[in-house]
Amino acid sequence: MTDAELAARGELADRDDIELLVRSFYRYAAMDELLGPVFSAAHVSWPDHIDTVTDFWVWQLLGERGYVGNPLRAHEPVHARTPFTDAHYERWLELFHATVDELFVGTVAAVAKQRATKMASALRRLLDGVHGAPNEPTQPTMVAPASSSQRRRGTA
Repeated sequence: MTDAELAARGELADRDDIELLVRSFYRYAAMDELLGPVFSAAHVSWPDHIDTVTDFWVWQLLGERGYVGNPLRAHEPVHARTPFTDAHYERWLELFHATVDELFVGTVAAVAKQRATKMASALRRLLDGVHGAPNEPTQPTMVAPASSSQRRRGTA
């Protein structure tokens, strides 16, 4: 990225930002040498997937309900067809973190990367048949997004 592109990044603040993150991430993931075949084997309906994952991240990062389902259990059929390996989880996280860093800065962007790391770990445990602590929280911790004036000034 150029210095100008880095300087233009703003806070991850609303549904449009999250949809941009999700679309950009899956564009990279679908074309990735390691992850692309998993999506191909799963016959992903991209419009539906993008909408669902955007709803999930809006809930996780902004606290706005709209997501319905269990994100961990939703991956079981895909894992049955194409078993996820450590390399899959690592590459998914690498791409997700890189996409966040490419597009956004600030507190909510950092939380998005933390949540993705936690989700990957929880998914790995579930699919490996290992369960987390019974008191492990499942609800998102709300993060107050920056105001639009803070995003423009870069003071978030």
